[in-house]
Amino acid sequence: MAIFEANTLLWAPLLGVLSYAAVIAYRLCLHPLAAIPGPRLAAATSWYEFYYDVIGRGLFCWEIKRMHDRYGPIVRINPNEVHILDTSFYDEIYAPASKKRDKYAGFVVFLGVPTGSFATCPHEHHRIRRRALNTSFSKQAIYKIEGLIQAKVDRLCRRLDDSAARDHVLRLDAAFFALANDIIAEYTFGEGDDCLGRDDFGADFKGILMTSLETGALVRQFPCIVPLAYALPRRILAGLSGAFTALLSWEAVVRRRVVAMAEAHRRGEPDVGTCVFSALLRSDLPDEEKSFRRLLDEGKSLMGAGSETTSWTLTLLMWYVARDRRVLGRLRRELRDMPRGNRPGGRLRWLETRPYLNAVIMEALRLNHGNVGRSPRVAAETVYYKNHAIPPGTPMSSTNYWIHMDETIFPNPATFSPERWLDADMAGFPLQRYMVSFSRGSRQCVGQNLATAELCLAVAAVVTRFDVDFVDTTAEDILPARDCFVPRPVSHSRGVFARLLRVQE
Repeated sequence: MAIFEANTLLWAPLLGVLSYAAVIAYRLCLHPLAAIPGPRLAAATSWYEFYYDVIGRGLFCWEIKRMHDRYGPIVRINPNEVHILDTSFYDEIYAPASKKRDKYAGFVVFLGVPTGSFATCPHEHHRIRRRALNTSFSKQAIYKIEGLIQAKVDRLCRRLDDSAARDHVLRLDAAFFALANDIIAEYTFGEGDDCLGRDDFGADFKGILMTSLETGALVRQFPCIVPLAYALPRRILAGLSGAFTALLSWEAVVRRRVVAMAEAHRRGEPDVGTCVFSALLRSDLPDEEKSFRRLLDEGKSLMGAGSETTSWTLTLLMWYVARDRRVLGRLRRELRDMPRGNRPGGRLRWLETRPYLNAVIMEALRLNHGNVGRSPRVAAETVYYKNHAIPPGTPMSSTNYWIHMDETIFPNPATFSPERWLDADMAGFPLQRYMVSFSRGSRQCVGQNLATAELCLAVAAVVTRFDVDFVDTTAEDILPARDCFVPRPVSHSRGVFARLLRVQE
């Protein structure tokens, strides 16, 4: 018996090694993607991606570009996924509703909101959930809440004015996060977080979101982490991960709001103003789509998506504009006659017609990229790229960052140049067709009208009232250096700090 047990102990590791070797051999020689170019190591194992995204803390996006430089426009970036870097093929991957494209469950798992519309994988199921949100984020709906947005912008400006009066250095990225967070919270639930009223602008909320996104690559590799963490008692979890404990505390705030709104709706109480969840609860969605779990995931999705991307675009925009007196001067001259009234939609509609303001915003969106990395799609049919057949069910992706940094479309792509948008329009070659910050197709960002409205109103207010002098801040603190789904600067960045100076009338 002892000999048998000893033999078992010897054979078990050997069988494990042989089994793994067989899997690698299959992936390299017999897998449906075996003919797709790319590094053999990336085709053999997901540990290749793990190294760059987990150990390297978000560097796989840049390694993918290196793969393309060596292997061409189509590469196999891991055992199961194909990446295509060809601007003309982007709309085939991120296709309109006429071509069904599912999201890839193995990728969106890191979001931790499986029933939220953003993470819903099946095409048809997503259409049902998205339809209930579309009305709340339409152009007309956003015009109706201009007063809400402007009130938050005005409050931000009062905080900035106070900082200027005291010659105080503030964390500008946190201030802009507070603005976007308070807007999306109030519009979603009818009550905000009042981050704009906090001394630190609610920087802890920003930190919670950033930490959760930065751990996303690890969760994609080991999806069991999240359910295991939720299963642990809070006191044990607090000892293991203060960040995850903070995330649960933030989730508890969202949970309380969802419960309050659902209970008020059940009792037939009047709606809380014009807010997304009131419309969602009144919608014709089936009851199972209004379950507590579903509503909680939707609320978390909206809060996360509606804060960081918009606020970081605003931060990046101010970095470029404040340091270029030519751009700043031209923008201020264009905004000199900005209407001051409170007619709903009046100022926003006027700002939307200002060509240079819109060029500045488009250029900031381009250099911020939205979701900097890839977001795979799955087709039910075979998709053909040149002489390569991509089998049904294969995750395929492109990367916003490399579309926006394509020198053939955007010459000197790293340069902030609003004029490129105006010049292209004059030449009859509008660049909007290559703007993918909000993605494209049936899954493009539902909140893009809200985001652009916030940018218009906030930029107009801040630029015309303040000069911004950045303090202890460099390009390293601004430019994308890591892919954490959203663009992140270098890991040692402490934030973006600035001193505000009141513009003399």
